[in-house]
Amino acid sequence: MSFPSWLSQLYRGLSRPIRRTTQPIWGSLYRSLVQSSQRRNPEFSSFAVRTNTCGELRSSHLGQEVTLCGWIQYRRQNTFLVLRDFHGLVQVVIPQDESAASVRKILCEAPVESVVQVSGTVISRPAGQENPKMPTGEIEIKVKTAELLNACKKLPFEIKDFMKKTEGLRLQYRYLDLRSFQMQYNLRLRSQMVMKMREYLCNLHGFVDIETPTLFKRTPGGAKEFLVPSREPGKFYSLPQSPQQFKQLLMVGGLDRYFQVARCYRDEGSRPDRQPEFTQIDIEMSFVDQTGIQSLIEGLLQYSWPNDKDPVVVPFPTVTFTEALATYGTDKPDTRFGMKIIDISDVFRNTEIGFLQDALSKPHGTVKAICIPEGAKYLKRKDIESIRKFAADHFNQEILPVFLNANRNWNSPVASFIMESQRLELIRLMDTQEEDVVLLTAGEHNKAKKFQSSSSKLNVIPLPFPYNSKMKKAIYFQILL
Repeated sequence: MSFPSWLSQLYRGLSRPIRRTTQPIWGSLYRSLVQSSQRRNPEFSSFAVRTNTCGELRSSHLGQEVTLCGWIQYRRQNTFLVLRDFHGLVQVVIPQDESAASVRKILCEAPVESVVQVSGTVISRPAGQENPKMPTGEIEIKVKTAELLNACKKLPFEIKDFMKKTEGLRLQYRYLDLRSFQMQYNLRLRSQMVMKMREYLCNLHGFVDIETPTLFKRTPGGAKEFLVPSREPGKFYSLPQSPQQFKQLLMVGGLDRYFQVARCYRDEGSRPDRQPEFTQIDIEMSFVDQTGIQSLIEGLLQYSWPNDKDPVVVPFPTVTFTEALATYGTDKPDTRFGMKIIDISDVFRNTEIGFLQDALSKPHGTVKAICIPEGAKYLKRKDIESIRKFAADHFNQEILPVFLNANRNWNSPVASFIMESQRLELIRLMDTQEEDVVLLTAGEHNKAKKFQSSSSKLNVIPLPFPYNSKMKKAIYFQILL
């Protein structure tokens, strides 16, 4: 069937009354999508001149004639060379007899990282020369023919994973850096995850993958926009920060389940931790509630999660907005590192500490604290005093450090005023260990929360305790933000 006739037949089918054709057309489409999504092992050498990849050959391939293409990883004494591609490494035996002088010349003179094509027979390595560290360590290739596909010039750095390169050098020669194992793994992992996300959304839950325009009108938002000049003087296109307007139009148009792997552009040059362009899985649904969206995202991540990583456990833990602010001082807490804000007002109802008495005497007065694990070990006196000064200058808030179980006898300004019963209750509430430090503040609820929100940024430091001096500076800086 020619393409025009096929297209006209499809058009006639879609033009029939909806009542008669909805079920057959969409049912057939769904069946074809499900069949196409059935998993099978990928054929890495299909449509290529090679018969196998370098990393897939094993003892089961002994005696087979193979053709391999790849980069020369290294060469030993002009006797062996190791060939590399994205799939792995394989050892190649360079022929030494005179009849194969041309092959030997190619493989011995080609610089490391040159691209070659070799053909030969899979043979066993001599006894005692197997390499258990290589997946292909039991076999090698006895070369019959070889062709130099691309000779390599001198490189700015070696393509070996153990060679350390500066970030600037890696970015300058990105095409070389992409040959590294880690970059290959990252890009292929991303591809696999995106494909599984498409399977989950399209084939299992009936979403429609729709590509929205990139050139659009200006849509004021939280960030600046990138402009693209047009042929008409004084008029510009704007790159979208997200497909927000388009997906709302799609919902109005009746496409009630939409998604796309969307490219977004935001000019946030003043924020060094942001990228000017990034990719997001953009999803929009009609006739759904919050629980439905949460279940969708949980299932999406669980389905697409890499098999070599720890499995995703659903349902995800949840916390309300009010609980997050009360416990962490922020609506986006990093819950891995604890350091929760604890209300200890009841502990100090009968305290002799003046500013705590003043705070608790007010209608909305409160006393709250956070615990810094091993803070007495890593935070010096000047660090604590700087924190107190900063809180006083910027929040008009008094901060008291309490060293509950520290071995070193620091002169805490409130140590002598804390009764033994209060001390034990603090240890219980804060779950403190030896050499922990408790930072305590008091005041009206909203006023105290300002400093708590600032100090709780300790939670965003993605490193466990104990920490080195560099980490201590990072934590100290975050407290002062």
